[in-house]
Amino acid sequence: MDSAPADSLDAIESELAADVAVLASNEFEGRRPGTDGEAKTLRYLAQQWQAAGLESGTNDPANPWFAPVALQLITPEHFEAAFFRGRRKLTPPEGSVRLYTSGRRSLLERSPVVFVGRKGQALDQAELAGRIAIMLWDHPRQVEQREALLEKGAAAVLAIVPNGAELAELADLRSKGSYRLAGAEDGAQLDGLVSREGAEALLGAERFAELSAAAGREGFRPVPLDIEARLEATSLSREVRTHNLIARLPGRLPNAGAVLLLAHWDHFGHCAEGQGPDAICNGAVDNASGLAVLGAVAKRLAQGPQLDRDVYFLATTAEEWGLLGARAFAQDPPMPLDTIVAAFNVDTIAVAPRGGRVAIVGHGMTALDREVERLVASLGRELGDHDYANRYVRRQDGWALLQHDVPTLMVSSAFADRDAMEAYIRDRYHRTGDVADAIQFGGAAEDVLLHLALVRHFASLSGYQAAQP
Repeated sequence: MDSAPADSLDAIESELAADVAVLASNEFEGRRPGTDGEAKTLRYLAQQWQAAGLESGTNDPANPWFAPVALQLITPEHFEAAFFRGRRKLTPPEGSVRLYTSGRRSLLERSPVVFVGRKGQALDQAELAGRIAIMLWDHPRQVEQREALLEKGAAAVLAIVPNGAELAELADLRSKGSYRLAGAEDGAQLDGLVSREGAEALLGAERFAELSAAAGREGFRPVPLDIEARLEATSLSREVRTHNLIARLPGRLPNAGAVLLLAHWDHFGHCAEGQGPDAICNGAVDNASGLAVLGAVAKRLAQGPQLDRDVYFLATTAEEWGLLGARAFAQDPPMPLDTIVAAFNVDTIAVAPRGGRVAIVGHGMTALDREVERLVASLGRELGDHDYANRYVRRQDGWALLQHDVPTLMVSSAFADRDAMEAYIRDRYHRTGDVADAIQFGGAAEDVLLHLALVRHFASLSGYQAAQP
């Protein structure tokens, strides 16, 4: 029996599955920055990209292929939490509260507490400034909500998680530390976790139930509580050397600008209690699938005719800790950022089956929409709900580039299939269940062909003249 043509969907699905099986294997240990898993991941990707016909894109002879990114690993050391109602000290159950600081030490003397439910960006600064915000845990949007509260002036954020078991799981993950860019001067931020039992002990079970119900109603506003808290947390810090991987497919006209494809390579490593295989967050969908799509696109572009513009391929580090690799790339790019005519991020792409619609994360934020929508239609595919897709715009590497005025989109079948995406988020996202044998590759294979069309169009002067630098 003859093998399937290289551009058939069956062949692409098999190719993607083979790459994801390697990148999301236990041997790669969850691809955490600064570990042996990083070294294995980057070595594998560099070998694949070089074999496909790419060359180093760092523009730095001292660091070919691998662009260093200096991070600080912040590991929790000690915390104390005391809660008061007037002169009375409140005592939550032992182990029901955990605190963390992104700096060496954070201390809040008796500060007022406000219940914000699931509110974040929509709040006024006056409702939060100087207060400790207690929010309801909302996986997976809790990080975005917490950051929005801190940006709005909250002195600290405490997230109420459903039960003690989930608190223990999250605390175990947090105990392994978090990253920030070395030298970043964003101040020490204080946040924490509270179990439902802890919240009921502080507020009263009936009061907590009332507040939780109110938080789900339209028009809910933060509720000041008759509680004050003294919070203190300390942490340890050490520098971690990690890397972005940057490659280039040279174009015919060196001064015509560039197209950028990117995907983050990192994940959480050993994310559950213990050190065995069952404790690894393998990150098959997030984001071994995105890396596999980049590899498939690179191979097919390199085998075709030379394009007018350079095409850069970027695999970023530490996306899971705040888009850090993408931010480092934007601060020290190998080419002027204003020469990038279009960038396409590929993240969490293997979710939807074949035949689905396509949505744009970042729709309405660049001048690329009309061209992209025309190309989607030319491939016989339909457009999905961009508004739903845009809920994720701040949680992917493209956001770091958009903040530097680089026209960046995520064009994806995954974010057009709301049911499939919500099921993935609920059951596997950032959990040990995100493994290779649970992946749906159909939509991702179609997205390979879509990204080939996107790159060929935007890397052609005749195809996209308006974006010439």
